[in-house]
Amino acid sequence: MRGGWVRWTAAAAAVGTAGEVYRRFLYARQAPEPDLSAPKITGTLLVGGRHRTFTAVVPAQLPAGAPLVIALHGASQDGAHFRAITGYGFDRLTEHEKFAVVYPNGHKGNWNDARKAAHYPARRENVDDEGFLDALIEHFHIRYGIDRGRVFVAGFSNGGQLALRLAATMPDRLAGIAAISANLPTEENLDCVPRGLPIPVLLMTSTADPINPFDGGEVTVFGFGSRGDVRSATDTFAYFAALNGHAGSPHTEFLPHPRGELDTRVARTSHRTPGHAPVELYTVFGGGHLVPNPHYTAPLISGHTTHDVDAPAVIWAFFRDLP
Repeated sequence: MRGGWVRWTAAAAAVGTAGEVYRRFLYARQAPEPDLSAPKITGTLLVGGRHRTFTAVVPAQLPAGAPLVIALHGASQDGAHFRAITGYGFDRLTEHEKFAVVYPNGHKGNWNDARKAAHYPARRENVDDEGFLDALIEHFHIRYGIDRGRVFVAGFSNGGQLALRLAATMPDRLAGIAAISANLPTEENLDCVPRGLPIPVLLMTSTADPINPFDGGEVTVFGFGSRGDVRSATDTFAYFAALNGHAGSPHTEFLPHPRGELDTRVARTSHRTPGHAPVELYTVFGGGHLVPNPHYTAPLISGHTTHDVDAPAVIWAFFRDLP
C-alpha cells in the first residue's frame, strides 16, 4: 500500500512538474479572432503542378487599386498560425486602412528560401514559391482589383528568409518587404543570384533570439537542423542601406517603454535619404524568436516577448507611407 502511495505521489509530482513546464515555457497567450466586415477567404491555386492554398482577409467594399500584403509564416507553421501569432494585427488593420492581406501556406509547412544548407521539403523539391506569389498577385488583381504596383511581403523566420530572397530575385514585382527574425544568408550559404535593385526594407530582429543569431552565425532550431550561416542583423541592414544608395550614419532612437517591462527595449535605426528606398531596423534588446505585438505573448521557449512594438502596425505604416 505504501509503495503504491509513493508511486502515485511521484506520478502526481511529475504531472505537476510537466504542467509547470508547459505553463512557463510552452504556453502562449493568444488573442481571440476579431470580428471582421467580411469573412476570411480560403482558396487554392495550381502552380507548377501543385495545389497551393491560402487564407485571405479582404475587407468589405475594398476600393479598386488597394494594396496587397502577402504575409509569410515561419517553418512548420501555416497561414492560420501566423494570423494568430501576429495577434491578428494585419486582419484588424485591413478594416480601416483598406488593404487586403493574404496568408499563403508553404509546401509541407516550409518555404523555398535562399539558404543552401536548409534541407526541408520545399528546398529539396525546389518548390516554385516565386511562381506561387506571382499567381497570388494576379489572382487578387483580377478578383479584387488590387494594385500590382502596391504589393508588399512581410515574413517571419523561414517566411522572413523567403522575403529576403524575393527582395533579391523579384524586386521589380514588390513595392517593399519586411523580414522578422531573419538575417541575410552569408555568401557561401546563398542560393540565389541577386539582381542588385533597390527595394524598401524593414527588418525586425532580437538580440536574444535562440534560433536566428543577432550577431550572425549558424541558424539552428534549438541546436538541431542547421540552416547554415547568416550575416548579423547590422550587416544585413548595412547591405540594404548600401544597395539603396544611402550614405552617412543612420538615425537611431529608442521607442517609448510605457509598460515598464524589465527584459526588453526596442530601438529603431533608419536610413531615409530623399529619393532613395528607405531601410529600417527594429532591434529588440532581450527579445526572442517571435513577432512582437500587444495581443499575443509567445511561449517562453522562444524568448521574451516585448509589447513595446506592434510589428503588424509598424510594418503596415512603413508600407503605407512609401512614395
